[in-house]
This record gives sequence, C-alpha cells and structure tokens, in this order.
Amino acid sequence: MSYETGVRWKWIPFVVLAFVLLSWLVFEALDLIDFEGVVTWVRGIDPVWAAVAIFALLVVDVLLPVPSTPLIVLAGTALGLPLGLALAVIGSLGSSAAGYALGRFARPWLVRKVVTIDELTEMRRWGRQFGPWFFGVARGIPMMAETVSVSAGVSRVSFRTFMLFTLTGTVPICAAYVFAGSQAETVEEIVMICAAGLLLTVGLFYLLRRFVKAAP
Repeated sequence: MSYETGVRWKWIPFVVLAFVLLSWLVFEALDLIDFEGVVTWVRGIDPVWAAVAIFALLVVDVLLPVPSTPLIVLAGTALGLPLGLALAVIGSLGSSAAGYALGRFARPWLVRKVVTIDELTEMRRWGRQFGPWFFGVARGIPMMAETVSVSAGVSRVSFRTFMLFTLTGTVPICAAYVFAGSQAETVEEIVMICAAGLLLTVGLFYLLRRFVKAAP
C-alpha cells in the first residue's frame, strides 16, 4: 500500500461521519425517521448480542476503518454505564493488543498494509517527545491509536508498559463517551456527541503534531 493510499484510507472514518451527519440532516428535515424510536430500539437489543457485536468491531478496528467513537457511545446507549464502560475498555485494549501483536510478529509486507513507513517514522518522533505517555494520549485520537499500537510492536516496546499506559488513556476516554451515550435520548444527541468528540480529538492531534514538529 502506498503512502498516498494510506492517507486516503485514514479519511474513511471522516467520510462516514460526514455521510451520517448529512443523512441525519436530510431525514430530520423530511421527518422520515422517528429518531427517538431508534434509540428505544437500540436499548431493546439483546445485551449479549450488542456486546458481542460492539466488542468484535472494536477489536477489528486495527485492520478495518471502523469508527470506534460511535461504537463506544453506542455501548453506553445499548448497555448502560457499568457494562458499557467495561465492554468499551476491554474492546479498546483488545484492539491495541492486536495492533501490537501485528507489529511485532507479522511479516513486514503485512505490517505495511496497515501502517506506512512514513507513519512509523512519525510515531517514533512522537514517542521520543512524550515517552510512554504517548500511548495513553494516542488512545483518544481517531485512527492514531491503531498506528501507535502497530508501531509499538514494530519497535518492540515492552508489552506490559505499552498496555499499562494505553489503559491510562483508554479509561477516561471510554468513560466520557459511554456516559454521554447512556444519557442520550435521541439519535441527534448521539450524532452530536460523536461529532463533538471527533472535532476535539482531531484538534488535539493537530496541536500535538505542531508541538512535535517544533521540537528540536
């Protein structure tokens, strides 16, 4: 996969979010969907199947462009705060562990299908600047968490250190999204939570990136 292809791949979650926002505006304007009814339906799904689906999608996020933020919010909507938080944290850590294993044990050609050389080089610069705390910070930034997980495996960072610092960033992020999702009453609120979270984390990413580039 070329670097340019990798960049386009990483834009997929943003395209998906834009499509959801546009669809929401159209359906709202035409009054085609009962948005409160959708939330009621989500909360009526069998918790076991909801948990299995959300967990599976969170874990495969390392290989597929699955938007993890909406999944974590929906975990709170469908399962409530305690169970939703536990599922979101375990699923997110599972994704991080899978990315680490991919980077450490997979053949180079397969690693390059997920993370480009340019991205690995940039992740090393971030790691030198922030140390292991970088793993926790990256957990809340869309698409960056997967890149960091793979690069940590490639660099043969201690798995225990990687998971410990990843956990420190995972818990507060998941808690905020799951709590917001558990309080949401309409699809509008869920979409706005996801959009606000995406804008905040992307803004954080660009601020940190400028800081890293300015560092000696």
